[in-house]
Amino acid sequence: MSKFRTIAVVSYPAEAGVIKSKLESENVTVILKDEFTVATDPFATNAIGGVKLQVYKEDYIKAMGLIEQYAPELLPANVATIKCPSCGLHKLQDQQDIHTATTFSQRLRAIRLSLFPSTSTYYRCGNCSHEFEKEAKDIV
Repeated sequence: MSKFRTIAVVSYPAEAGVIKSKLESENVTVILKDEFTVATDPFATNAIGGVKLQVYKEDYIKAMGLIEQYAPELLPANVATIKCPSCGLHKLQDQQDIHTATTFSQRLRAIRLSLFPSTSTYYRCGNCSHEFEKEAKDIV
């Protein structure tokens, strides 16, 4: 069992370094997993899932609070609070998250959306398979 928890995943080691510095200034120890791999081969960031910021389990709540305060864009949208406009259920999947993609086409779409980001977030309902998008300002 790991004694670390991942609090954020970023694409670039420099971005991870800035966040790590802020957290460590608040007395939270941060481990950067895959930092050197991505620094050596930046094109591998999508293949290995980016640079992971990890903290000790005891510091997880404090670290998430600091991330929420200083870099809220790193926190995933709470998909459980969004309803499908077609069937009204809360059984959604974020189409931009390659880790939750189940088919090849979903993975390609997630990669495309990570390479060419937009202000919208795309979702797919697990109940009725309806796909839709929401503006970032609509997700609260």
